[in-house]
Amino acid sequence: MNMAPYFTALTSTNGQLYALAVIVILTLLLLTRRLGVIYFVTTFPVTLAHELTHLLLGFVTFGQPCGFRVWPRRSANSYVLGSVSCRNVRWYNGLFIGLAPMLLLPCALALLILRLHAAPEVNATEAVWAYAIACLTYASLPSWQDIRVALASSWLLIAAIAITALLVSGRP
Repeated sequence: MNMAPYFTALTSTNGQLYALAVIVILTLLLLTRRLGVIYFVTTFPVTLAHELTHLLLGFVTFGQPCGFRVWPRRSANSYVLGSVSCRNVRWYNGLFIGLAPMLLLPCALALLILRLHAAPEVNATEAVWAYAIACLTYASLPSWQDIRVALASSWLLIAAIAITALLVSGRP
């Protein structure tokens, strides 16, 4: 598969401007974190995409999802924007369920490349597309809780992968 056209699209002037627009929107999303309701509204698509990936991977890896929540709720001194509960998080699926949102990053990149092939113009439609790409990028970031679940339930799998990688590479 020839990747050159994709890299050409990303490094073109249009690609750089589009990436800059996405970065600006992503920065604005991050800056609204302390604005309460505005943050909840502007990042609802982020929360929905993030939690849906946990839910989907929970089903695919037999994690038996039993709870899905995307409405913000107060927790100690902060807010929990969403959550997915699974009954069967085990060594073989915890890593995948916990880090599931990272699958959204290739989706964001694919959407960016798709938009660049359409020769984008500066208009409201492209602003919506840039917002969607920024939301997918933001949603791809695993939370600290996601990382804890992935590491706590999958230490055996992580060790097996590390040992296999060492054996395959031929380094002791």
